[in-house]
Amino acid sequence: MHNEDWLQGLIHDHPEILPIGDIEPGFGELIAAAREVPCGHGFIDNLYVTPGGDLVLVETKLWRNSEMRREVVAQALDYVAALTSMTFSAFEAAVGKGQNAPARFYDLVAGHPEALEEADFIDAVSLNLSRGRMLVIVLGDGIRTETEALSGLLQSHAGAHFTFALVELATWRNSAGGILAVPSTLARTVMIERGIVRIDGGVPKIEPVPAEARARPQSISMGTFWDRMAERDPQLPQAIRAFLDALEPLGVYPDLKASLNIKADLADRDKPVNFGYIQKNGQFWPNPAAWGLPEHIWMPYFETLASLVGGTVINEPNNTFVAVNGRSAPRIEQLLPKHQATWVAAIEKVLRSLSVDQG
Repeated sequence: MHNEDWLQGLIHDHPEILPIGDIEPGFGELIAAAREVPCGHGFIDNLYVTPGGDLVLVETKLWRNSEMRREVVAQALDYVAALTSMTFSAFEAAVGKGQNAPARFYDLVAGHPEALEEADFIDAVSLNLSRGRMLVIVLGDGIRTETEALSGLLQSHAGAHFTFALVELATWRNSAGGILAVPSTLARTVMIERGIVRIDGGVPKIEPVPAEARARPQSISMGTFWDRMAERDPQLPQAIRAFLDALEPLGVYPDLKASLNIKADLADRDKPVNFGYIQKNGQFWPNPAAWGLPEHIWMPYFETLASLVGGTVINEPNNTFVAVNGRSAPRIEQLLPKHQATWVAAIEKVLRSLSVDQG
């Protein structure tokens, strides 16, 4: 019979079991950092990091045990509170005391092709710690959702911008001795602003954010994307949001994976139309439009984009994109906000052309 130590070892050795793509699709590859990490409020069962400095905490529980899930969730959220008070140095020292820990925290990601430079990685982890911006997973066998019972507990952690998920992991052993593990995400939150801290007579008080003043719910991945855009230009996040708002009546929507994709679902097509993606480095690549559309539809779209940025359309076998200076993709700030109306019109033209072709 499995115990919790076995379960912790399984997901440490095989982070791919965790359904991160379903919960935070922009996180990318998960790298196991350590087990049983001390944090002042107890020991974090499993801790993970991504090459971009995102943090994931997992608390495991076999639900035949007598401890109620509410207690496990409260414990996991206490860990968030403890980490929020840590500097990077204190956090690195805590991770170093865990099982299977690296000599240096950055060593976990140093060889990964998508890893940030060390200074940028430390900054990213430090920011996530200070904001309490991390993914918290409670994982076990036989979980059943009780979201109403958890709502008050989640709301009580007003200062942290975490994403929370309940994941059930079913396991079977086959005749050859191998393990089949099937995860299922049963419940998750999005990162929201849960309260305002006010000082009254020297006493801090947490008040709920009025409904009309609340920001849009968003994932940690989306929050990180907006941070990267703001680093390029503080006005850029608002410009991109305004662009997305203008596209919404057309049925065009954002889909964040490793980059922010701009897509539309059409009734007669098996796959969404992808008008391109904005990378976290600020480059915009419309390439996917050329992969799934006929040339007489995508080419005018590409030519419009190229004219807006003073670029050219590169159309080579397996290499079709809009280029600036003959080689690199345009930066999103070259397109927005100045050319929003023209870009929206170009996308609308693609949709009309597809409608005519299908008619």
